Amino acid sequence: MHIGLLIYGEMETLSGGYLYNRQLVSYLRSQGEQVTIISLPYRNYWRHLTDNFNRACLRQLTDAKVDILIQDAMVHPSLFLLNYRLRQRSNVPLISLVHLLTTYDHHSRWSGWFYRAIERWYLQTVTGLILNSQTTLRQVTELLAKPIAPYCLAVPAGDNFKDVKLDIDFIRQRTQMAGPLKIVVVGNVIRRKGLHVLINALRLLPPEDYQVTVVGRLDMEPAYVQQLESMIQRLQLQTSIIFKGPIQGQNLAALYQANQLMVLPSAYESYGIVYVEAQQFGVPVIGTTEGAAKEIIRDGENGYLIHPEDHQALATVLRTVHENRQLLLQLSLNACIAYEQHPKWQDSCEIIRQFCHQLQIFSKK
Repeated sequence: MHIGLLIYGEMETLSGGYLYNRQLVSYLRSQGEQVTIISLPYRNYWRHLTDNFNRACLRQLTDAKVDILIQDAMVHPSLFLLNYRLRQRSNVPLISLVHLLTTYDHHSRWSGWFYRAIERWYLQTVTGLILNSQTTLRQVTELLAKPIAPYCLAVPAGDNFKDVKLDIDFIRQRTQMAGPLKIVVVGNVIRRKGLHVLINALRLLPPEDYQVTVVGRLDMEPAYVQQLESMIQRLQLQTSIIFKGPIQGQNLAALYQANQLMVLPSAYESYGIVYVEAQQFGVPVIGTTEGAAKEIIRDGENGYLIHPEDHQALATVLRTVHENRQLLLQLSLNACIAYEQHPKWQDSCEIIRQFCHQLQIFSKK
């Protein structure tokens, strides 16, 4: 079967969604499927809308000659009308891979209505859906307010570090280490990820008790990064918070190993691959009650869930974990158990492969 995957920009882009895409392509090819990556240039939302009237864009998609076209739902502004023309030209199933609905990001009242309308329109043009969480399934259902297209649920995995071996003795020693509580934040530095919430929480705590390492791109929202740097300087937290920039591979694995807690107080996460990654290293996670974090984090058992923007609640949790290292150990051991129970990439990608075959067979009848 020849499968096309439509994305914006480069496959090597650093984000959970693109990591998911790379894992999927690698698995499909390992199973003998032919996969072609089709890329549209990444621009802004309004310019993407013009792709719907671009003959060259339509020709690029039809010339691919695929049996199945998987569309990263991020590309939806370029397709909400174009998909109708694609379906007129062929009976190739169009499958939307939904990592994150733009509708559920924070927008003004007017722009929020507009984004919902475009996204709803797009989702009505596809013949199948790949959804990354129960939360995303619920949101797609609410957005369409009608029976949705056939779908499969394939949650992201966290087994991105193949050579990691669980060492309970090391985890026990790490939790009991004297000195500041070592916290890692893994995520591109954008407002939605909530790093400002963590900084405001640290403002309420003795700065010498906490050491934060931030991993992620710093170029996506420069104004926000500048705001954070000003906060850190004003609160005199320069020695407590370190920005490492984007890190991957074994260097990232080493950071997970070296830290005792992960904090990512996002306003919203459609899933959160890094939550599962952290659990592989026995690192408990603090996330928020919004989005799908609650599908990974069990509050008080293998991590904690706070309400978005609640820096006071976050400060309370950090103080509790720092002062009670036996609790930190139990959270860490439970994180290991949660990771072992989580689906692996092979499991999730096979669900998608079978779904594609089923839709292809159905389209030929």
